[in-house]
Amino acid sequence: MIKLETEIEQIKNLINGAKTIAVVGHHNPDGDCIGCCVAMAEWLEGKGKDVAIFADGDLSEKFFYMEKARTFNIHADKEHFDLLIVLDLSDIDRLGAWCGLVDKADKIIVIDHHVKPNFKPADVLVDMPQFASTGEIIYQLFELLKVKITLEIATALYTSIACDTGCFLFSNTTAYTHHVAEALMQKQKIDIETINFKNFRAYNRANIPLIDYVLKNMEFEFDGRLSITVLPYKVVKKWGLNYESRHGLFKYATDANGVICSIFITELEKGEFNISLRSLGKIDVAKIAQKINGGGHRNASGATFKGSQKQLIKILLTEFAKVID
Repeated sequence: MIKLETEIEQIKNLINGAKTIAVVGHHNPDGDCIGCCVAMAEWLEGKGKDVAIFADGDLSEKFFYMEKARTFNIHADKEHFDLLIVLDLSDIDRLGAWCGLVDKADKIIVIDHHVKPNFKPADVLVDMPQFASTGEIIYQLFELLKVKITLEIATALYTSIACDTGCFLFSNTTAYTHHVAEALMQKQKIDIETINFKNFRAYNRANIPLIDYVLKNMEFEFDGRLSITVLPYKVVKKWGLNYESRHGLFKYATDANGVICSIFITELEKGEFNISLRSLGKIDVAKIAQKINGGGHRNASGATFKGSQKQLIKILLTEFAKVID
């Protein structure tokens, strides 16, 4: 376990000295982001702090088994915070609509597990890409600060860890990941059945025609090792797709036998594409995403691209050809 020896006193002092605190996650928050924000807010409110939590974009109702997940963005009118805590992102641009929070806060703490941090305004920057989830870092922080792990905090951190490891399926899962999950389950009676069902099994029946479209229109390259799925703008518009409804489709792109990499392209507007890249094993799709000004993790990355679909696919196939063998 890597201890936060350098940062722990700074973090403790900044939090103890603050009365009003904003906790913010990244644009289109996932389970790791939401779980971390909820866990942090639960702890801070228990310390008597005035806390507001924010995240730009779609917030799925599937996370509403955590009561505090319902309270994101309800304090948009606040003009000043003593402290801003940024979780699960280290690039200021990923704050989206909440970039302005940086100017409203006296001090800033950033805690993240992505590579190449880019958050210059931070007073304290904790970046640990060796961890599978930011939730693991928050757990370690709470242990060092001797925080009492309530049921709400345990539920939020388990959600964080489970979501960023694909329910402990992805290769980023480590012995420490399992250790934290075990410790949380020992400290509190977490309803893991509800958490895992809502995040990894439940689906909206209204999406069945869309799932059918994805399966029928998936294409394969490199002897079936790479799958390519494209949702053109007319499909996005027809089904009124948002981030959450698209996110549930990514799994089909990688789950076919023989597929080790996948490209999932969504045309959000005419000529503007959201790209999600996934891989199994050692193929680093983050490096491929960086070729189109994106980034992320080794096995799960993304980007936004403006141009032609043909040009985008040509770039991606060229890059995958270098690594897929």
